[in-house]
Amino acid sequence: MSDILERIVALRRQDYRQLGASFGVSIPQVRVRPLVPFLAQDGVVLEIKRASPSKGAIALDLDPIQLRNQYIQAGARQISVLTEQRFFKGSLEDLTIASTGNTTTAFLRKDFILYPDELEVSYRCGADAVLLIARILPPALLRELVERCCSLGMVPLVEVREHEDTVKLATLAMQFPVVAGVNSRDLASFKVDPLVPAGMIGTLPCRAVFESGLSTPEACQFAQQLGYAGILIG
Repeated sequence: MSDILERIVALRRQDYRQLGASFGVSIPQVRVRPLVPFLAQDGVVLEIKRASPSKGAIALDLDPIQLRNQYIQAGARQISVLTEQRFFKGSLEDLTIASTGNTTTAFLRKDFILYPDELEVSYRCGADAVLLIARILPPALLRELVERCCSLGMVPLVEVREHEDTVKLATLAMQFPVVAGVNSRDLASFKVDPLVPAGMIGTLPCRAVFESGLSTPEACQFAQQLGYAGILIG
């Protein structure tokens, strides 16, 4: 099987060259909502996601506002929005629609960010935090993205899964208010191993989110007991 992550990144670079940082979506000229602190308190992060490479179509016709409201009513203070178009069928429009008019919920843009100008776009679309995947970003570029993210007032959620990722994270955590995300799903194969986040929690230099692989109340409680500040459920 080919490396799914490599395919996603290669096609994303191609789309960026052709469509720019907004990927062909009309976005606001300025941000229209105040920044909301991401993960100000420990808690769940619920996800707006239309599809995925592992599950295929999940909810292609979802209504971002309706789903947002359901999540808020369920008690979520953070919502993740998948904006990748090819494999997850999302877009920046989903983020803009979901975040507009809301001043109390923090929104995470979850995507495969590769370029600095994507952060300005994320900010204008209402993101309060942005996922940065350490595995696909060289150290210098990751640092540039983290610094830019912080300068805009957004929280960098730096996703780690391997030792090399945690080395990058440790350097950044000494200078920037980053949050770690540990993905139990290997983005190269999309196989899930919850023991990966369990084994990494003791090596992380900052607060962290347990990503993917949690499907029962008992599993969520286990992640909380490990010391994770957030649990991302998509």
